[in-house]
Amino acid sequence: MKRLRFEYSARLEFAESVSEHCFTLRCLPVSDGRQLIREPQYEIFPLENSKIWLSRDSFGNTLLCGRIPDPHNIFSFHVSGKAEIINTRDISGFPAAIYGYSSPLAKPGDFIRKFYSENTPTAELPIDRAMELCNALYNSMKYEKGVTNVHTAAEDALKLGAGVCQDYAHIFLALCRLDGIRCRYVSGLAFESGETHAWTEVGSGSRWYGVDPANNRFIGENYIKLCHGRDYSDCPIECGIYLGNSSGVQTVTSSVAEF
Repeated sequence: MKRLRFEYSARLEFAESVSEHCFTLRCLPVSDGRQLIREPQYEIFPLENSKIWLSRDSFGNTLLCGRIPDPHNIFSFHVSGKAEIINTRDISGFPAAIYGYSSPLAKPGDFIRKFYSENTPTAELPIDRAMELCNALYNSMKYEKGVTNVHTAAEDALKLGAGVCQDYAHIFLALCRLDGIRCRYVSGLAFESGETHAWTEVGSGSRWYGVDPANNRFIGENYIKLCHGRDYSDCPIECGIYLGNSSGVQTVTSSVAEF
């Protein structure tokens, strides 16, 4: 078992004041049989006159929701806590049928279908077949920042042949679902990464196995899961709307350290 201390902060500075700011955050990890979360804390700014509440979405993620009615130029939030990683890579759970269907950002096109036909796995168990696809993808992509964004679809990223962890995850999801494997997208934190990380969970039998396609491996003790969904569009860490005609600049920091 590994004990980790985690922090995640985001600060959004607006050029001009905004108001009626409503937001939804998926930044509070939950205990799920692989990780045990202790002493979770959060801070929201501005807090005066704001309404904050906790909820859950249809995927079981914890939602930190709020409404800030007053004008403000800065919005920030900070979460922290401790995580005990009690199982390295898998958790129990029945993989629901919804995770077997294609989703907006992980929809296979002609390019992904061709890649699958050229790399069709031969193993019997779903997790072993998934790892064959993971290895093929890893050997065909280049990890490169700045060439994609959060809206880049799996088909476009594979055509480009480059991307970041989110792109690897979306392509891998599309390939697995073509093979009949149920799988889901995961947003989280990784030890010493300094930023959020994306990986996947693959359903095999009555277990979910954490697989990191960007690094071609199962997840280990250094990963803290924040939320999951069919793809990124189901589980952004932060989303919201506000009144005002203003652009914003966001700064995000995170840390995971052993204690």
